Amino acid sequence: MKLIADSGSTKTIWILMEHGDLQNTVQTAGLNPYFHSSETVEVTLQTELFPYIKGENISELHFYGAGCSTQNNEMMIRNALQLVCRNADIWIYHDILGAARALFGHSKGIAGILGTGCNSCYYDGQSVFTGVDSLGYIFGDEGAGSYLGKKFMEKYLKKQVPSELKAQFDQHYHYTLEDILNALYNKPYPNRFLASLSYFLAPRQQDSFVHQLVLESFLAFFDTQIKQYTDYRILPVSFIGSIAYYYSDILREAAKEEKIGIGKILQNPVEGLMEYHR
Repeated sequence: MKLIADSGSTKTIWILMEHGDLQNTVQTAGLNPYFHSSETVEVTLQTELFPYIKGENISELHFYGAGCSTQNNEMMIRNALQLVCRNADIWIYHDILGAARALFGHSKGIAGILGTGCNSCYYDGQSVFTGVDSLGYIFGDEGAGSYLGKKFMEKYLKKQVPSELKAQFDQHYHYTLEDILNALYNKPYPNRFLASLSYFLAPRQQDSFVHQLVLESFLAFFDTQIKQYTDYRILPVSFIGSIAYYYSDILREAAKEEKIGIGKILQNPVEGLMEYHR
């Protein structure tokens, strides 16, 4: 049995394959090593994944994960996986390689990830080369869910959100200032809290305030990420991630403003990775 995982900061999608055919799909919490330890990863696997998939039956495991770009982070994830998949040969990759393989197969292109966080790379058909570090939700993640949430919350707390939109937000969430500050400074996964606000923004993309906020965020992504690659006007630029997918019209608008051609926009890389690993 072959197990393929696509893991972001919010969720992980696991695909079980046998002889090239899909056997099962399971979703668990995200396993970003910057927010987890080997122990919490193992607990997540034992409680959310292996009630549905038997670890001892896995012979080959390909794990594509956000935050898996350093040796220490890769080893932490590997050790946790090895504890529950004792018979498997395990490969750990950065999620950006998974995006590139899913989008382009063995062809060249520039891949962007826009989910809870953001990233990008140039892909030569085999290897990926990043033009700029993502830096996470504090210093980066332009255009990602955490960035949209951060920009909206900043304007909300500074009383710069239009009254009607503010009333809708208050009615939907009932957050106090203390709730917001606790979520950002005292509770775990503040990036997920910020990204969760995109669920409020997505259905309101026609609102001029929301539209402009999202457009400016995507323009910032193109400026800080995509423009770092020399051939960004020549090579196909394609995207993976829930933010790219659900805000695709505004993403294409931002790309048109920057004179950048957009190819595929996929919600997740699962189908592309299944094809790649067949």
